[in-house]
Amino acid sequence: MNEQPADMKAFEKEVIKEYSVTPKPDDVDRKDSSDDIRITGTPEMLWSLDLNVPYEEFRRLAKKTLVVKRTVQMTRLGKLPSMYALVVVGNGNGSAGYGEGKANDAAKAVMFATRNAIKAMNHIPRYDDRTIFHDIEHKFKATKLVLWARRPGFGCRVAPIIHEICECIGIQDLAGKIHGSRNPMNVIKTVFEALKTQRVPSDLAKARGLRLIDVNHTYYQGITPTRSGRPKF
Repeated sequence: MNEQPADMKAFEKEVIKEYSVTPKPDDVDRKDSSDDIRITGTPEMLWSLDLNVPYEEFRRLAKKTLVVKRTVQMTRLGKLPSMYALVVVGNGNGSAGYGEGKANDAAKAVMFATRNAIKAMNHIPRYDDRTIFHDIEHKFKATKLVLWARRPGFGCRVAPIIHEICECIGIQDLAGKIHGSRNPMNVIKTVFEALKTQRVPSDLAKARGLRLIDVNHTYYQGITPTRSGRPKF
């Protein structure tokens, strides 16, 4: 068992004292249960060092349980039932991720999926902290997704499952259409893959040999840049 640094142990003691949380019980079968802290009133949500998320940010995360279903594995001994869950977690400020979990009951499956989603959180670029940088077309398996950037105040006019993801990310203005398969699991994975394919202005400037300010003016204010580095009005 690895020993914790002295400063980390002191930090956990401060968290326990300030936020009235209790350490995880020792009877749970984990390698190092001293790393976990349980939030009072929500025993299924645990904060631990392996999440790579500060405790203050962990308390502010938004969780959306989008898929919960029963699955069956066929073996020579018969059918082995289990529960599957897919959860999306985000801070509402450009960071989000999704996770999948399986267990014998739904509560544990959701807990495992939530922890996997927190570990998988990534930064998603947003234009003006409200919409995407450009229109996107992306295909994942049998699901084809089309997303359009929209003006301020337009709102999120998309499928309900995509709307939940936008709330976790912090996207406020977006339009979209789903073609082909509407399987919720494939739709969620398609959305995250599509948002990661965005080309931000810094990438465009580097690829075209222009200054970043020129690219911003060209694509977002209607000003044509010139190779000399000065924008042409």
